[in-house]
Amino acid sequence: MRAPSALPSSKNWKPLLCVADDERIEDVEMFRDYIMVSVKRQGRPVVIIHNRVSKSNSELPLPNGGNCVIRPDSNPQFDTSTVRLCFSSPVHLESTIEYNMATQTPHKSWTSTPLHINPDDYVIQHERASSDGLQVPVTLIRHKSISLASQPPTLMRVYGAYGVPLEPEFRVEDIPLLLRGWVIALAHVRGGGELGREWYAGGKGKSKSNSVTDLLSCAQFLLEKGWATPERLAITGVSAGGLVVGAALNRSPEYFRAAALHVPFVDPLSAMLSPNLPLTRVETAEWGAPATDPADYATIRSYAPYDNIRRMGADRQMPSILVTAGGLDQRVSVWQPAKWVARLREQGGYADSASASKLLFLPTMNKGHFYSESGNTTGDYAGNGFANAHSLVNAFFITQVFKKA
Repeated sequence: MRAPSALPSSKNWKPLLCVADDERIEDVEMFRDYIMVSVKRQGRPVVIIHNRVSKSNSELPLPNGGNCVIRPDSNPQFDTSTVRLCFSSPVHLESTIEYNMATQTPHKSWTSTPLHINPDDYVIQHERASSDGLQVPVTLIRHKSISLASQPPTLMRVYGAYGVPLEPEFRVEDIPLLLRGWVIALAHVRGGGELGREWYAGGKGKSKSNSVTDLLSCAQFLLEKGWATPERLAITGVSAGGLVVGAALNRSPEYFRAAALHVPFVDPLSAMLSPNLPLTRVETAEWGAPATDPADYATIRSYAPYDNIRRMGADRQMPSILVTAGGLDQRVSVWQPAKWVARLREQGGYADSASASKLLFLPTMNKGHFYSESGNTTGDYAGNGFANAHSLVNAFFITQVFKKA
């Protein structure tokens, strides 16, 4: 919006640039003659340049065909026609590129790729899975030599909370899998921010189960297309994404061969009923207030992974599961994943040590939510926490998921 500087009240506002309901404005940079607006459109980045002199709007051609993450870099100079952006992709490290806003063309870039990776050798494919009459975006990342028809090993990632989009950004932990012929599938479920405010609202509070439904719809889409099989399909989620994974395993464990949940929020009902926990009071907008609202209590109880464990085995495939937890985690207390694992062993069919499906619990008592570490440097992952943790998870997936013949 814009308004006269002498009369800035809302009644004098006039639209400068409008986005659709399923789009969202992520960032704005102001210059003397231009305004740079970063937008998420259909889950993908768009950068719009508004010319303050001609009153026209133009879109910048983005690197890697737009299959990337774009963020404004430092732009301290106001009187300039150059804008500097950061970008990354599944096969590009975080890099910098400069654009001439007058011509909408890049004129300088500092791009970086991982060792042994040629970005031209990788395909980023966008699909849609049907869920409750909606189309859920799915991003597939693979080496161009890998045919989906060969049903390669596939790792699904999901988050779906707080309006945070699951971005096609560089994840160093994915590189070893891509080099081994795996496909990485990003499920952009409701609760994330990929398709605007309504997409977020459709997966929070009383609508949280939609995130789980969308994830299972994405998995079913891959299976029905013949691009994946249950024996070669793995899934992973972190924190609130772990809740979505845990709930999906309760509903349809037969879809997956392996699952890794990092510091998963698997007992939301107990957490939201505990006002003394650090985040409970500020999280009611996201999850509800079960202590005071019976409807919120019933909703959380209906999808919470801990409260809905069903016995696996017999007529349903039991996926192998790896769960991590941090003793210093103030977002997801260590007791949440610990009690979920204990109940899985008791009621979920994992008590048989001879079973081919494994349930592994890895608590690290001197770690926090983001691999942060206390002053004690004698922990299992001291000094290399992130790398060692992801190496373990990848080793788990590779050993549990059937390898490509």
